[in-house]
Amino acid sequence: MKNFIIVLLTCSALYAQTSAVALYEESQKALSAGNIELAGEKIRAAIDADKSNEKFRSEFDRLNNLRNKRNNANRAVQDGRFDDAIEGFGDVLKSVPNSTESLYGTGKAYEGKKEFMTAVDFYKKSLQVDSGYDKSKKSISNVAKKLYNSANQDYKNGNLESAMTKYNQVLSINSRIYQAHFQIGVLQRKMGNLSMAIENYLKALDIKKTYDKGWYSLGLAYKENGDIENAMNSFKETVRLNSKYYKAHKSLGDIYIDTEEFDKAISSFQKAIDVKPNYSFAYHSLGITYAKIENYEKSAEALSKAVEIAPKEYLSWFHLAEAYNKLGDCESAKEAALESTDLKKNFGGGWFELGIAEYCSGSGNKNASINHFERARNDRDWRKMAEYEIDRVRNPEKYEQ
Repeated sequence: MKNFIIVLLTCSALYAQTSAVALYEESQKALSAGNIELAGEKIRAAIDADKSNEKFRSEFDRLNNLRNKRNNANRAVQDGRFDDAIEGFGDVLKSVPNSTESLYGTGKAYEGKKEFMTAVDFYKKSLQVDSGYDKSKKSISNVAKKLYNSANQDYKNGNLESAMTKYNQVLSINSRIYQAHFQIGVLQRKMGNLSMAIENYLKALDIKKTYDKGWYSLGLAYKENGDIENAMNSFKETVRLNSKYYKAHKSLGDIYIDTEEFDKAISSFQKAIDVKPNYSFAYHSLGITYAKIENYEKSAEALSKAVEIAPKEYLSWFHLAEAYNKLGDCESAKEAALESTDLKKNFGGGWFELGIAEYCSGSGNKNASINHFERARNDRDWRKMAEYEIDRVRNPEKYEQ
């Protein structure tokens, strides 16, 4: 009986040692996977199974030290001591390179230092270890938002290169952020790179086809690039998506003027005005359209509304003077032309219409009229027309039929 008990105790001891070794191996596997907590639990269980094993106790102390370093580094992030945090997490990662929490914490420290791309690199490393680590996913999204907002601020401040760099960084984080593609398009258009602008607007619209602002901006870029058909289609898509997009209605109307579809132009400008009753640019273009079809009464009516809303627009005053001259209302034409020349003294068109109004079909002041035409001929764009009118005033018999 005594020998049996000795054998049983010996077997129990051997089993305990075997179990302790297995637990130690499980601890090392957990550590290799980056799970310091589980590794600690396993090594503690190994010690309980084999209390005399110094190797296990030494490993427990090492793991405890790593856990303390990690916890201290987390506190350093919270306190804003980012360099201390990076150093602390670095010590942990030397021993446990797959520590998800340490990789994530390092990312938070770099994010605190505004070294956003380095932060994202560490967040991505943590996801390589644990693809379901939600905190890293959220942090990557937040970094993209911070970079995007920072890029917008750079753009507003005129720092275009910095803005471009940051928008591209946003896309390197998440290529599906359509706003970043769009903003790169805005920058490219501002820099005169219309083909690149169009390319980036299209990338934004591939991601979000219902982005009305994207379609409108695409239309403007196409128009500036001389592609009237695609510009028209883009503006049409804008108002299809958003019938209250008054700028798109107006831009579409301007194209209809170019294609001489004047009824459609009038309809588009009226839709813009229906949405925004104080939209001076729509009234301006509406007045020009009515002049094209020689309805000068409606032209003057629309342009009078334009200058009422925006009295500093010299071109609206010029076209209003033109409409009044066509109607034979010389005094009203004179007043409108004077407003245009006061606002833009070197614009030949204002002086030209003032000369027409002053001459008033031969019943006005010829010398004053010639003086105004002389001012008009100083503008190269108006020189030939002004010289023609000067000759007509001086030699009316040549032009009598």
